[in-house]
Amino acid sequence: MRFLSCLALILTADLLPAQDFDFKGVPADYALTFATASSRGLKISDSPQAKAFKARMEKSMAGFEPGAKDGKDMLKALKLATGIDLDSPDNQLAGGFTVDAGDDVRGGLIIRARHDSKKLSAHASAKKVSTVQAGAIKGWNAQELLASLGDEIAKAANDFPTPGGMMRTLTEPIGVFDVDGNTLVIAQPKEAARIISLLKGQGASYALPAGQRSALAATGRPYAVVSVNAAKLPATPELAESGFVAGLFVMGEKGNDQVMKVNAVFTTKEKAAPLAMQAQGMLAMAPMMLAGNPAKTETAEEKEMKALAREFLAGIQPVEASGNQVTLTAKWDTLKLLGMIEKVVAIGAAKAKEMPQPAVGK
Repeated sequence: MRFLSCLALILTADLLPAQDFDFKGVPADYALTFATASSRGLKISDSPQAKAFKARMEKSMAGFEPGAKDGKDMLKALKLATGIDLDSPDNQLAGGFTVDAGDDVRGGLIIRARHDSKKLSAHASAKKVSTVQAGAIKGWNAQELLASLGDEIAKAANDFPTPGGMMRTLTEPIGVFDVDGNTLVIAQPKEAARIISLLKGQGASYALPAGQRSALAATGRPYAVVSVNAAKLPATPELAESGFVAGLFVMGEKGNDQVMKVNAVFTTKEKAAPLAMQAQGMLAMAPMMLAGNPAKTETAEEKEMKALAREFLAGIQPVEASGNQVTLTAKWDTLKLLGMIEKVVAIGAAKAKEMPQPAVGK
């Protein structure tokens, strides 16, 4: 849990203008692509309030995993072995995946983070991590490399969910490839070779469509984006009937607020209309569902969770339908949003402590 939360911190990254999201190396034929930008100076992750929030979250998370190692120990182990500082606001991610005929998944992850190549190589060699090859670039088995960093990371690597149990059925192991002192690629060797060639300028990498870049600008300082291209998905009658063409999810920071936009593009206005109606209907129904049964006595916890849900819903604006596009926009004050997340975690930690603990074997 804490290992994944550490990785998630990178996703709360900063912003550059929309066109500065670095997709170089991401194949243009991916159906789903994503990228983050540097978080330096961003209130959501690089402000004193955000850092204090993170410290409190780590303390609360201990209630979920009382026997787990401290998350800082994991960060130290990673930095000691590779030189990577996961807390750096300058880290960036990019990547994506696509699904070929026969449901074969191809994809990769590019990590742009300063690291020590000599230290990484020496650690992998000392721990006898299996090597893999992507063209001229040597890499290491990703699961073995993660496992070599510590017991808790090893468990997280083994338990990490993948589509259809993909990790157990891959014909090639996923590798970690050290491209240079600022770039790591995580993918199967053949796909990694493709990505590395693109990083070297051999071919055209993915680029966000102009329409999506204009949507990013509306969030102020976008720091994380996910883009979907339905034309690259396997053709199915259901997809054709839906008329879905493209999708976009973006988070940005505008002044004191966090701004989220979710956009869907369809072939026609008529295809877009049902989604707009369904989404707006769900938003209209949510407050009534939260009201519940007035005759039922609620616990203090239930009241607090409902209050948090209402506060979260208050930031969601009415669904906008314009021609063949449907857009959902939400805006929350940064400090209030951090406070909402903290309250939810605190409630979860309290419930975890109330649950019966598993018997310890003698």
